[in-house]
Amino acid sequence: MQRLTFVFIALAFAVACGSSSDEKSADTSSTELSSRDQIRLKQYQVQGAKVYATYCANCHQQDGKGLASLYPPLAGSDYLLEDMSRAACIIKNGQSKEIVVNGVTYNQMMPGNPITNLEIAEVLTFIGNAWGNEAGLVGVKDVDKWIDACEEGY
Repeated sequence: MQRLTFVFIALAFAVACGSSSDEKSADTSSTELSSRDQIRLKQYQVQGAKVYATYCANCHQQDGKGLASLYPPLAGSDYLLEDMSRAACIIKNGQSKEIVVNGVTYNQMMPGNPITNLEIAEVLTFIGNAWGNEAGLVGVKDVDKWIDACEEGY
C-alpha cells in the first residue's frame, strides 16, 4: 500500500512538473504536446463539450453542422479554423456582420456568451478538435490576449 501511494505521488509530480508552464498555441497538434498539455487537451475537450451543449448546440447543432442557411457549421468550417482569435471574440462578444463559411453566406446575428475566458478556451478546444477539425489545444493565455485585442463590431 505504501509503495502504491509513492508511485501515485511520483506520477502526479511528474505530470505536474513535466513541462514548462508556457501554453501551446492553438495550432499545435496533440502529437507535439507534452504529457501535461495532452492531459489538459483532454480536460478542455470534456469541459468544452459541456459548454458547447449549453451555449452553442441549439444553433450549431450537436453534430456541428449548423442549421440550414440560418446558422453556419462548425464542423469543417474554414471560417472557424482560419482564425481562432476571431472565433474567441465572436463567442465572447457576439457577431452581427455577414460572414461566409465554406462558400455559403450567413447573416444571422449571434449574441455574445456570458462565459469566462477559460470556458472559451475549452469550447474552442472542443470544437477545434471535434467532427474532423484538427486545431489542437487552445490555451487560456491565448484567449486572454485575443479577448483583450478584440475589434469592436463583431
